[in-house]
Amino acid sequence: MNTHSSKLKQGVAVIALLSVITAACGTPEEKKQDKAAGASAPEGPVTISMMNIYQSAEPPKMDSEAMKLLQEYTNTKLNITWVPNASYSEKVNASIAAAGELPQVMLIKDDRNPAIIEAARAGMFWEVGPYLKDYPNLSKLDKTRFNNIAIDGKTYGIYRWRPIARNGIILRKDWLDNLGLQEPKTIDDLMNVFKAFTTGDPDKNGKNDTYGLSLDTGGALFSHFLTELGGPNNWLYKDGAMVPAFMTKEYMDTMKLLRQMFQDKMINSDFPLVKDRIVLVNQGKAGAYIGAYDDLNARFTDLYKNNPNAKLDAYPNVQGPAGVRLQGGTGYNSVFMFPKTSVKTEAELKKVLTFMDKLGDEKVINLVNWGIEGKHYKMENGKAARIDEKVYTDEVYNNLFQLMVFDNEKMLPGKIDPSVEKYTKFINDNEKYAVMDPTINLISNTYMEKGKQLDSIIVDARTKFIMGELDEKGFEQMVGDWRKNGGDKIIAEYKEQYEKNAKK
Repeated sequence: MNTHSSKLKQGVAVIALLSVITAACGTPEEKKQDKAAGASAPEGPVTISMMNIYQSAEPPKMDSEAMKLLQEYTNTKLNITWVPNASYSEKVNASIAAAGELPQVMLIKDDRNPAIIEAARAGMFWEVGPYLKDYPNLSKLDKTRFNNIAIDGKTYGIYRWRPIARNGIILRKDWLDNLGLQEPKTIDDLMNVFKAFTTGDPDKNGKNDTYGLSLDTGGALFSHFLTELGGPNNWLYKDGAMVPAFMTKEYMDTMKLLRQMFQDKMINSDFPLVKDRIVLVNQGKAGAYIGAYDDLNARFTDLYKNNPNAKLDAYPNVQGPAGVRLQGGTGYNSVFMFPKTSVKTEAELKKVLTFMDKLGDEKVINLVNWGIEGKHYKMENGKAARIDEKVYTDEVYNNLFQLMVFDNEKMLPGKIDPSVEKYTKFINDNEKYAVMDPTINLISNTYMEKGKQLDSIIVDARTKFIMGELDEKGFEQMVGDWRKNGGDKIIAEYKEQYEKNAKK
């Protein structure tokens, strides 16, 4: 099973994507006319349509001062369809299936989805790799990360840079204080915190109505515990064999741990139906969130609205049986891709790429990371100093962050909020503990064809095991079903590609 990220509904999407390719290509004469028209178009703000995701309580405001400044600097008029995280994949799928004109820039949350890969292979998206050398910022983007998003060695998009390992532990600090608990150092300490958050009435309301940890239907949290307990990140290549994570002892140990947590009611019993585990934290029902550290100052607005006295804090990842280990990522979060149905000419593509390139200019980097001087930060002894972290988050970060492609190398040095400084250090420390996925840039044709169905076998088996509806023997039987229905071919294809790449 490949668990790079959650999968879109594929069948109808593939058909719909391929159905619009002919329209995207056009005749040579049409292309010539379009190119000439684009070249003679009057200079001025370039209108760019986009579909993008938001994870804050409300969608970004297009009339915010920060958004207006961004458009002014990049000489664009942005027409962005903002879609909440929980329904983003469905929205992308529906937009593709409608076979109409797509936005010029689409944020693809799961670029390894078979529907997207097939569409790229069939010519649905622009291959932008040959153009990047002509842009001062895009040309400097990391080649390793481009390799991670490549399809058959070609670049069909621009990744959004992210640290290799940005996930960690966020806890209700006020709950820890109410219960007299210390910062957890080991996985046993962490389990004790979860138990106390469940049974100790941490919110002091006299009711047994809290969970230690919020769990959702996705596999990210499971993968966190798996690597923490010494397991692999999705796949393991060892002694000439490519092994899926769910065929390791550590995977079974992780399932047993979560089953015990389920029985002890430390996690929410409805987790198979929950799409975003942050919701229970925002409702004040769960005391722990394991996810991106930088969610701390961006995704808990609803919690503070409901309870202004709530306090969250970031904590370093804990020691497991093999020390500190955590799931390494791809080094990016989603990919901006450019459909040929809406970006019809090379001239139009270059205008869009010019906008993307300007996002890496120092002025934009500072706008995103510091905001507006005098309003969100001030200069003190040559360094920027944040005036109010919450105001900056609400007015700048939540409005602009999802547009960002580049890292923060060009940002002004300065004094940041202590909480941000704290978790930034944790993110930097994480890199040396990251466990990488050996299949990160491999493509299995069998997985392309059958991956969704095969994934569901393992996810279903894992869910049933955690809920006590399946024992070890039953789980192994479902792994056997995975293998005989195409899993063994996936193992062989990944092994062949991995070993071929290792010889290069």
